[in-house]
Amino acid sequence: MPAPTEQPTCEPSAPPAAAPPPFARGPVSAIAALTGLLLVLISGRYGYLSDELYFLAAGKYHLAWGYMDQQPLVPLLAAGIDAVLPGSLLALRLPAALLTAFGICCTALLAREFGGDRRAQVLAAAACALSPWLLLSGHWLAAATVEPAQWVLLLWLVARWVRLREAGVRRDRLLLAAGAVAAVGVQTKFQIVLLCAALFLSVLVAGPRPMLRRPALWAGVALAAVASIPALVWQAGHGWPARDMGEVVSAESSRLLLLPTALLYAGPVAGAVLCCFGLWCLLRDERLRPVRFLAGTTLLLLVFYLLAGGRPNYLSGLCGMLFAAGAVGFQHRREAGSTRWSWVAWPACALSAVLPLALLPLVPLPAAAPHPPLASYSKFYETGWPELAETVARAYRSLPPQDRARTAIVGESYHLAAALDVLGPEFGLPAVRSPHRGYWFFGAPPESATVLLYVGAAEPLEPYFATSRRLATVRTELDLVNLAQGVSVIRYDGPALPWSRLWPRIRTQ
Repeated sequence: MPAPTEQPTCEPSAPPAAAPPPFARGPVSAIAALTGLLLVLISGRYGYLSDELYFLAAGKYHLAWGYMDQQPLVPLLAAGIDAVLPGSLLALRLPAALLTAFGICCTALLAREFGGDRRAQVLAAAACALSPWLLLSGHWLAAATVEPAQWVLLLWLVARWVRLREAGVRRDRLLLAAGAVAAVGVQTKFQIVLLCAALFLSVLVAGPRPMLRRPALWAGVALAAVASIPALVWQAGHGWPARDMGEVVSAESSRLLLLPTALLYAGPVAGAVLCCFGLWCLLRDERLRPVRFLAGTTLLLLVFYLLAGGRPNYLSGLCGMLFAAGAVGFQHRREAGSTRWSWVAWPACALSAVLPLALLPLVPLPAAAPHPPLASYSKFYETGWPELAETVARAYRSLPPQDRARTAIVGESYHLAAALDVLGPEFGLPAVRSPHRGYWFFGAPPESATVLLYVGAAEPLEPYFATSRRLATVRTELDLVNLAQGVSVIRYDGPALPWSRLWPRIRTQ
């Protein structure tokens, strides 16, 4: 992919015509279908992601209008799928594969709204399919998978409204539809509110300001606001834990590495170049002047996450829009006669495929186990859960029956607690608690619990109990390095405080 060395020499043109360039239906559909098929074929490897277990536990046992770290849409979806097809990874992850394919199509449609020809649309779609984060997250059912598809759809609706307005066509139902997308988005994560706020400020500064006077826009805003009320009520009733989660994210994130890592997530070659060049084109290319507010939206979100602290994947919802703008920018260079490096695009895409394919669990676990760098993310977060549940169940069954009746199980982290909550019933385990993040809000053990099985790598509870004894240590299949490997199962007896007083003291973030 050629890096831009000079401003594209584009002649100012008339407003876009009502009919955009033909949609590259065949090649874009092929890219989306192949990507979705790949994700479906590997959906059974290796096991549940730790966050998938959390969503399952939240949806099945603790369904609420809100949570500390996300909203109810994904837990509800996960629980519904599991109720129909219990334990099926294919069923659980099918929506993620479909949403990833949908995002690819929306990215190509955005390029089309920007005036992109078939070649630009295919390039944008290919960059989306090869984005390491978008492809890897498409392997899981998680809020981070659902959110980028919502963002790119909302941006496409707004961009289409702008193009039609420039052509003299009023299609206000697109703005209402964008509000409906935002209403669904606030049931996933509140970050779509930041996108909408950045869009509002950018349109206010760069135009088109008539958008802000359209009743359909404000009807969409009202729809999203009403949809957010239950989650806001839950947050208010629980002391606004979303603020605590924001502090956790800020403490875990590096502001210095935010932008480089976000570009790496977009794609180490094609994706990063298209993002940077796409932002440049939105700022400088006269043919993209009607949608210049999208550059302001990008910059406002980037500045916000730099100042407040955010994870690099929080910007992934903008990737499709920037891919589309960058692909159209390269089209404008071709049209201006600059074709010297045009052949580089597809070799760059081929090179960009190396990282995302290496991250996916393509290799069977027995073959991947001896090679630590291979699919390390999937191996770390998707393996070891059955061994964890089995080890804890053996320790639980080893207790005398009279002790078992007054025993509570507490996981050190939400990862461990969710794995035991979801997989534990098969082994006869009771409900599991955890003082970690959102799991803390699911409640403390009952006051009758005077015996505690603590599952974790650390031993922070020793000061609060009279005695402790290690009962077991988790050893996972193939001796993999993962979240479950080496975790201890410790028995604690004689709590020094009632659980109503102890639970707030041991809360962790």
